[in-house]
Amino acid sequence: MMALLRARPRAFVLCVAIFVFLLISLGFFSAPATRRPLGTPDIGSGTSGGSSSSSPGGDPPPDSDIAIPRLIWQIFFAPPGIETIEKDAIYSSEWVTMAPGYTYTMLGTSEADAFVAANFGDKPDIAATYHALSNPGLKSDFLRYLLLYTRGGTYSDTDTKPVVPLERWLPQDKRRDAKLLVAIEYDEAQDPHPADFKYPVQFCQWTIAAAPKHIVFERMVQRAMTGLHDIASAQGTTLDKADIKDFDVLNTTGPVAWTEVVFETLQEYDETIRTYDDLARFKSPRYFSDIVVLPLSAFRADYLDDWGYSWRKGRTALVRHYFKGGWRKVKIPN
Repeated sequence: MMALLRARPRAFVLCVAIFVFLLISLGFFSAPATRRPLGTPDIGSGTSGGSSSSSPGGDPPPDSDIAIPRLIWQIFFAPPGIETIEKDAIYSSEWVTMAPGYTYTMLGTSEADAFVAANFGDKPDIAATYHALSNPGLKSDFLRYLLLYTRGGTYSDTDTKPVVPLERWLPQDKRRDAKLLVAIEYDEAQDPHPADFKYPVQFCQWTIAAAPKHIVFERMVQRAMTGLHDIASAQGTTLDKADIKDFDVLNTTGPVAWTEVVFETLQEYDETIRTYDDLARFKSPRYFSDIVVLPLSAFRADYLDDWGYSWRKGRTALVRHYFKGGWRKVKIPN
């Protein structure tokens, strides 16, 4: 009897403790919560991180309020003969960290094949051209245009990393109308590099952001297909057996071809653009209808270390490129 009496207080205390715990738990889980990506930066604030919001309401603009989807694309096709990859040659984690709330996708060969099959099954000329390409750089070039045309978002090579959160690449009031974001890769007037560039101003295509279905990608895909098949025809063979030189890559799918297509489109948008010199020397973003052209420093955070030109001090850079790609047949000495 005494043992039973001693047990009751302990049981009562245990029941009370459980009841109190349940009340606290219910109160916690039923409280309203504001959900937003952690670390969402303030657009245009000039800071590089923190938990401040990108709009007065505390959330980034909804996808319906921006033209360029919150998608990040990267492609990895291993260069021929490469069995191991340098640890610092791929910066996927930095892209994920710098873009909370974005969907990140890395495409290898099987994922890329599935994407082409799903989206271009009714366009056999495009699918056949893609599958005929063996050079990893050539294939990656062609695929990035297909990805951005079909889905939109931000594409960047695997040997790049963002140095500013993606939500701050453009002011919020520009994001509704911006449907193509490109940057200058080379400007002879600012950066007289000894390399042989075809034009005094060249556009970068290692990082591009776009809304789906932009006309520049439709034109670029057609331009690439025509150029590639012309090379094969001149060699009297089919595209899968053609000998594609480094020069051909640059001029069919690479930055030379990309520069020509973007420049021609800009000329249609703005009649004041007559020569490449009209796109030289600028230091802040320029807006041409739905195309935003970023200055030379935007996607070239690598420089100052490489060439050492003093004008780069104080620049605003968004992306750093490490130039670890292996598409060239002939290696350029460092």
